[in-house]
Amino acid sequence: MTTPTVTSGITATELYNLVTQPASSSGDDTALDWPLASISLDEANQTLVWELNDYGNLPITLSRSENEWIAMAPIVAVKSVKNSAELNEVLLRQGISLPLASVGIVAIDGHDFYVAYGQLFGDSKLESICAELHATAGAAMEVAELIQTHFV
Repeated sequence: MTTPTVTSGITATELYNLVTQPASSSGDDTALDWPLASISLDEANQTLVWELNDYGNLPITLSRSENEWIAMAPIVAVKSVKNSAELNEVLLRQGISLPLASVGIVAIDGHDFYVAYGQLFGDSKLESICAELHATAGAAMEVAELIQTHFV
């Protein structure tokens, strides 16, 4: 896909239009490596909802507020973790080893979930937004593997 790289405060709708248009055949080498995904747009909330095929159909949202983009991927319901206090300690100690993403707890549909998330400035370049999607998804997968191996 060939697209301009500076977003200048691009909206979620504009980003959706950029990432869903067919790749250009102009031979330009500025194509970005967006995750293979199904993408939908929640225009009212300025949110793109991605289902990342590259990451086992991991759902991830990319929301635009006035000054920032937030990428967030749910990992597991807190109530599904047999020792959440121990997991919280492990996650806090490992936080630095999850580059470009953080882990937190967020209420989704009335239930607490562990999530991986990352934040960017609202005027970030498309390369940065694309990289953040990969980083957040990668962190979600790493934490999910940790939880699956030791806490479920």
